[in-house]
Amino acid sequence: MMRRILAWTLCGSLLSPLILLVVLSLARHWTWPRLLPAELQARQWQDLIADASTLGPIVLRSLGIGTGVAILATALGFFSSRSVARHPRQGPLLALLHLPFAVSPVVLGVSLLYLFLRLHLAGHLAGVMLAHLIFAYAYAVILLSGFWTPKMRALEEMAVSLGAQRWQLWLEVLMPLARPLLLVCLFQAFMISWFDYALTLLIGDGQISTLTVALYQYFSSGDIRLAATCALLLLAPPLLALLMNQRLLSATVVTALEAHGG
Repeated sequence: MMRRILAWTLCGSLLSPLILLVVLSLARHWTWPRLLPAELQARQWQDLIADASTLGPIVLRSLGIGTGVAILATALGFFSSRSVARHPRQGPLLALLHLPFAVSPVVLGVSLLYLFLRLHLAGHLAGVMLAHLIFAYAYAVILLSGFWTPKMRALEEMAVSLGAQRWQLWLEVLMPLARPLLLVCLFQAFMISWFDYALTLLIGDGQISTLTVALYQYFSSGDIRLAATCALLLLAPPLLALLMNQRLLSATVVTALEAHGG
């Protein structure tokens, strides 16, 4: 009984912020001392679906930036991680790749802003994506460098000795084996770009608006409904990933049990 109570308490504490965001995004009037909003409406969600509000283009822009950064970071990181993992100075190189995460975000952002201003990239979509790519690429190389083990090198040598061409080695041997890790890297790189605020605000120069920037703008202006809507949209990809991961895990367990039973 006590375990059940603790489980329900834990579920309630985890779900209550999400429920509050949903209610806030639908509340039209919610004034003190009412425990529940006096009136609910779904106008902002209807406008978003119909693409009749500013949130529609912002969502599409955020998805485009995040997807582009994720694909570039994963592709470049996969090839670069092989060279880093087999370099004689692998340790120092990996330490350098941690540098973007170790430096103060303010210092790094201001330094990048100065550089991007000189390159005429500030205030442009390409500049924002390049700034996000610095962090996503470093993360991708660090994550994927663990794939290149001695066993993988032996597998490469065996494939080459059997006559595999270079493109066959990458497309038919290495990439299929690395697919689970590549999917993880792709999603994590997307999240790095999706949740970024400081670099987008600095490098975007107020001209490139994403969901994180819009969230702070709506909150600062006192529009709690749109701020809650933005927050829910920001939470959508991680929640979707958790559901997909649970389904994949369940399918894997079922397949393993069937194979064992067969």
